[in-house]
Amino acid sequence: MSAKAARIVTVIVDLVIIILGTLLTAFALNKFTIPTGLLAGGVPGTAQIIHYFIPIKVGIIVLLLNIPILIIGYKFLGRKFSIYTIISSILLGIFLYMIPVGTIWTDNILLNAIFGGVFNAIGCCLVLRRGGSQGGMDVISRVLAKHKNISVGKGNLIFNGCIVATSGMIYGAEIALYTIISIFCSMKTYEVVLNHVDRMSLIIVTDKGQEISDAINRDIHRGTTLWNANGGYSHKEKTVLFCVIMKGEMNELKKIVKAIDPSSFVNVISTENVIGRFHQIW
Repeated sequence: MSAKAARIVTVIVDLVIIILGTLLTAFALNKFTIPTGLLAGGVPGTAQIIHYFIPIKVGIIVLLLNIPILIIGYKFLGRKFSIYTIISSILLGIFLYMIPVGTIWTDNILLNAIFGGVFNAIGCCLVLRRGGSQGGMDVISRVLAKHKNISVGKGNLIFNGCIVATSGMIYGAEIALYTIISIFCSMKTYEVVLNHVDRMSLIIVTDKGQEISDAINRDIHRGTTLWNANGGYSHKEKTVLFCVIMKGEMNELKKIVKAIDPSSFVNVISTENVIGRFHQIW
């Protein structure tokens, strides 16, 4: 398979998973969360609050609220992320509009709170794992994760505290307590799914160590360690770089290295965990 064909297949797989993840989130909201009077987290929860005062469909409100957030995502997280996020956020609004609101398996509010939170988070995580998001707090939280080392789950939890407080004032304390359970289940699902992302250690042997290091620092915001070496066969001076990245950043790093030094040697090592200063992208 040619490189171009492989890229096309990758994009198709990305889009299929993004559609399925977005559909799962919309299903969780309209079949578990909204019909039981609970508030979802992030932008859907904010849209529910606005809907309480203004009789506009929740899906339409979600689309409108996502516009400024998508602009932020484009500025800080790049073109691919923005395109995938635009697709997912539009689909989320459409699916929320199309799927009938009403409980499906049980009327028990606790079960709906738990499974609504879990299914919602799984849908969001599927989109995040393919390099996009469903808009809303996923964008803001990923910006924080990339630049401030705050995980997406924790970033969402901070914002969702305001959602819980508002739900208590509008719907009463009992609904607020169930909303806390739902949001907590979402947060833990985020942590479980996204924190098991593969980390990779790279050893790069090159003639252009400083240029590659500068590009890695600038383009994917990863630190590197450099040391001088001598080629055992060529007996030429080389630079060795050591860098830890997440698997989703591998393609971008390969492009950087090959563009600067096509003859470089890269050894990729699977890494179970990192202790120290290492920023998650989720």
